[in-house]
Amino acid sequence: MKAHFSLIALLSVSLGSGSAVAASAKAKRSAKVTTAVVRAPAEEPSSPVVPAPPNSHPMEDLRKSHVKLQKLLGKTSPSWSPESDAKSQEIRQLVNSFLDFQELATRALSKHWDALPPTKRGEFVTTLRELVERNYIDQMSGGKASYKLTWGGEELEPTEAKVTATLNTTARGKPIEMSLEYRMVHKQRGWVVYDVVTDEQSLLETYRSEFNKVIKKESFDALLEKLKQKLAEKREIAAAKTK
Repeated sequence: MKAHFSLIALLSVSLGSGSAVAASAKAKRSAKVTTAVVRAPAEEPSSPVVPAPPNSHPMEDLRKSHVKLQKLLGKTSPSWSPESDAKSQEIRQLVNSFLDFQELATRALSKHWDALPPTKRGEFVTTLRELVERNYIDQMSGGKASYKLTWGGEELEPTEAKVTATLNTTARGKPIEMSLEYRMVHKQRGWVVYDVVTDEQSLLETYRSEFNKVIKKESFDALLEKLKQKLAEKREIAAAKTK
């Protein structure tokens, strides 16, 4: 199946400098530092890990989510239109149905998570969620990439699973093949993803390393501020596209 972008893009959030568009947008802002206002609950409700039913198939669940995404990608409309807003909302809902941001945040922050008060936990998860959602929408809206995703197999344990796939695409006219491994846990709502491993490189481990580096050098509040600044950039770029 050909498509615009892979589920692999879902977890990609960088704390580095933004795009040229973001830089231009920042230059037009006032001298006052602007960060995203994030309205978060006291803490994200924690869903416990539970054993999966006997006939559970996480690979099939993931494949169905992927197919739904491709159907959404097939809908085209101007970025300023109500249809575009509705499409983005559908994508957010679908992403939240199979990607567990609470699990991702808890594992990425590791020991630092336990030291956080509930309000900070909720704020972090909410900020990370919107960043990932907006990143995926930005990636897929360009419609530049084309790939073929071949599902491999699944390894099942009572509460955890690994689903493998192979991604074939091209870059600068050259064929590229990448191995993917989706790491999942089973919760009351079903199987959910918390990590994607690409050619043996874990995005969760990358997050953990990057987050830990900022926390050790500065503080958790500094990390949260960086994420909020990144989110503010993305919000500003999105707003500019609708004008």
